[in-house]
Amino acid sequence: MSQGYRSRHAPGEAQEPVVWERVEWRQGDGRYVFEVGRGGLHGTLSSPHGTKLTLPMVAWEGLLDAISAARKTRTRSERGFPARSGARWYQGETGELADAFNAGRSIRQLAHAHHRSEFAVEAELERQGLWNRAERRPTQTGDLDERAAGNGSRQVGPNDGTHPVPYAEDRD
Repeated sequence: MSQGYRSRHAPGEAQEPVVWERVEWRQGDGRYVFEVGRGGLHGTLSSPHGTKLTLPMVAWEGLLDAISAARKTRTRSERGFPARSGARWYQGETGELADAFNAGRSIRQLAHAHHRSEFAVEAELERQGLWNRAERRPTQTGDLDERAAGNGSRQVGPNDGTHPVPYAEDRD
């Protein structure tokens, strides 16, 4: 709205809605016309080929709302989300995920294989106790034993406490 339009109406004063009785537009060589019938209950769309379609205004409003929603809504692939993003992990899939992770597959590889985001893979591995999202690394085998035992000491590596769990070459 421009300032000029607002200044025509006093605050609190009811504004009349914009009413269109006839709208014309061109697309390519064709001219389309939309006309609201007498009484405002029906609308007619005329195409450049001479065909006409008359529907109740409620139907036209519904069609326009659907077109508007379709333009706003994009498919998962258009938004860049993986195909299974937001879907629940089924039991067999969680087992496959854990087995592949323990075999050395990276988070990126697992996400690609399961059609999930890397965040979703990390979250599921964390739920299974295999990944620490805060530190973005696998949990140590000692970490799981300590949680179960309630022991406060933490052994980082297998021998002297200085070697973390080995990463696959492409794991970050």
